[in-house]
Amino acid sequence: MEIFHSFQEITGFTGAVVALGTFDGVHRGHQMVMKTAIKRAAACGVKTMVVTFTAHPLSVLCPDKEPLRLATIGQKAEYIEAVGIDGLVLLPMSEHLLQESPEEFCQNLLTYIHPSAIVVGSNFTYGAKAAGNTETMKFFMSQYDIPVVALTLLERPGRTTPISSTVIRRLIQMGHMETAENLLGRPFALTGTIVPGDRRGRTIGFATANMLIPINMAIPPDGVYITELWWDGEGHPAMTNIGDNPTFENQYRRIETHVLDWDADLYGKEVSLRFRKRLRGEETFVSADDLVAQMKKDEAAARRFFAKV
Repeated sequence: MEIFHSFQEITGFTGAVVALGTFDGVHRGHQMVMKTAIKRAAACGVKTMVVTFTAHPLSVLCPDKEPLRLATIGQKAEYIEAVGIDGLVLLPMSEHLLQESPEEFCQNLLTYIHPSAIVVGSNFTYGAKAAGNTETMKFFMSQYDIPVVALTLLERPGRTTPISSTVIRRLIQMGHMETAENLLGRPFALTGTIVPGDRRGRTIGFATANMLIPINMAIPPDGVYITELWWDGEGHPAMTNIGDNPTFENQYRRIETHVLDWDADLYGKEVSLRFRKRLRGEETFVSADDLVAQMKKDEAAARRFFAKV
């Protein structure tokens, strides 16, 4: 997948079918928009391109109110590529972009891509003060015989409400990882660099890889989780604790992962941690022995989970 960071950089995608959206988290609803573009492009014998943004508009307009993110820019690109898209335009969120009129945005699409068709979700808005919507885009593009397909939002299984980044963000913050996975179409994942910890885990038989809490990301609540640690293209069954480890003194909030049956020097390496299920909340234990006894129960639960998977 080719990646561009402005309309002006685009080459080789004239006539592509374009999927438009913010696509925070690239959930199943977003994937439906992209897959519709892929089907249309295949029928026309052209490429597919996603045009999206590096951040939420509030990251510029009111940073304190920016929603927590479901994916880093790198993860977003990875998830979009996995759907099967040929090209990606990541427009940097800026005051200039937010001041652009709906007509200017449409003109850029026309000038630099001249798409065969455009696919969006029915709630897509664009341009200064979100003045543009699917109807204004259909009107503009109809002048050039470019169809705009506005898809009805994909509903949650068993519900009449649509899948949304807001709902998924809330599920993650409540620790409902399996439901979030179902709506995302894959496990929720955090990426980060492994840093040295206090090495206490090795002394009690549970060595851990310690990840700093990523900034601006949705984080599951404190507790113990069944996870998978991915590094160098391979995933390893694991269990993870989020919290400040209250059984011991002078701790700080962190993400500690014990990988089952695998030990490697990951210091300084960037890893991806996929959350599969929440086992329990964080607890304070009377002694280290009590903590170890509970961790052995957690490990047994994790092994049962992966045995079924």
